[in-house]
Amino acid sequence: MKEMNNQNKKEKTVKIPSAPAKKSVAPASSAKKKPMPKAPSSAKPKMKSIPAVAAVSGSLKKALEKNAAKIGKIAPKGAKTAKTCAPTQKVTRQPVDPAVKKANAAAKRSEGFSLASTLVIALIYIGVVVGISAILSTCGIRWVNDIFALVKDEVVTTVSIPENATVSEVSTILKDGGLIEYPAVFRFWVNFKNRDSETPLAFKAGDYELRSTLNYDQIVSKIRDRKARGIIKLTIPEGYTVDEIINLFVSNGMGTREGFVDAINNYDYKNYKFMEKLKGIQLSPDRKYRLEGYLFPDTYEFYADSKEIAIIDKLLAAFDSRFEQDYYARLDELGMNLDQVITLASIVQKEGKFSTDFYPVAGVFYNRLNSKNMRRLQSDATVQYCLSERKPELTYADLEIDNPYNTYRNAGLPPSAISNPGWEAIQAALYPEQNKHLFFISDTDGSMIFADTEAQHSANAAKLREAKEKGTSID
Repeated sequence: MKEMNNQNKKEKTVKIPSAPAKKSVAPASSAKKKPMPKAPSSAKPKMKSIPAVAAVSGSLKKALEKNAAKIGKIAPKGAKTAKTCAPTQKVTRQPVDPAVKKANAAAKRSEGFSLASTLVIALIYIGVVVGISAILSTCGIRWVNDIFALVKDEVVTTVSIPENATVSEVSTILKDGGLIEYPAVFRFWVNFKNRDSETPLAFKAGDYELRSTLNYDQIVSKIRDRKARGIIKLTIPEGYTVDEIINLFVSNGMGTREGFVDAINNYDYKNYKFMEKLKGIQLSPDRKYRLEGYLFPDTYEFYADSKEIAIIDKLLAAFDSRFEQDYYARLDELGMNLDQVITLASIVQKEGKFSTDFYPVAGVFYNRLNSKNMRRLQSDATVQYCLSERKPELTYADLEIDNPYNTYRNAGLPPSAISNPGWEAIQAALYPEQNKHLFFISDTDGSMIFADTEAQHSANAAKLREAKEKGTSID
């Protein structure tokens, strides 16, 4: 039985093919088979060649794999192979990074969006250009027609040009009269045409009958003042009285005294808030000039042939622009009206030499006005206003003058302002220093020395007399 078994095994072994199969065959040395029993000495030598055949098969397979790997026909061992019909090199596709794929997709979308955005922007730009061009062309046609009066219905209108009217004011008057449609275009045209002129453009005051078919140049030609109007620059000092201001203008060849007095006392100036306030105040019948205190001191330019009303109006306009709404509210806080505060400011202006003294001086006057026993202001400046000419020093006889403006004899404020105060004095009257002073005296250098009692004031007066004798000031 053993021999037959061995014989059977031998027959099975002989059936191993001599050529390698397509499937890999492990070398004999690595096969996990039971060890072959030793063949009897009578066995054929052919049995000994089995390991050799397996070794040759393994070597041949390795050689074939190596050669195939070189020519690209098969993949290395362990890799999946693909069937090929031609001995061409296989191209292996590398996997695409998801981030790169996403970026590529975004780039494509961005490229498409950029193109669409460019088209939209281009269309908007074209639309804006066309729209602006249409508007400008329409406006341009209307402006040209207004400038040159090409197509207009003829209408005759009478307009009044006021004294010293500006181009802006004239354009508004012409617009209201139906003679032009575009005041801004008129201003631009007139200023452009007059840009190189050595003489400033001026309009002659008066009433004009004009036709709407006149162009801009024809309108200007009819209302323009052909005379060369000289310009006078004047400075009105702070604290000047009405009389001094009138003398200043008349001495410069502007107007007459009678004309200025009439303009100050009688003319109805409108459109000024402070004038409306004055109309609501019961003014004293002893008032010398109606507008004393309101001719604001400043530097001005006037046409040499300006009328008195136009000149005074310019000074009043300056005051009205400076006295703002907050100051009217302050009047209520002080319990005083506008004219009382301006009157007090005018006294402060004349009493103080330095603006730093204005505020404590105003405090003294407020203390006197609120005092039960010393309501007389006793201001030398009010006495000087009574005199026909200002004196270097007042006498005791001057202090006894029977005049409503003499605050040595009369309690409270005088009938009106005694000068036209500057802005600092007005501020001091609105916001006085809070103190207990009831007296002040002017030192030799013009600065003020204050006292709370009459005894202190008398002592300061004695020191001042001694200082004047020595030619010094009070220490």
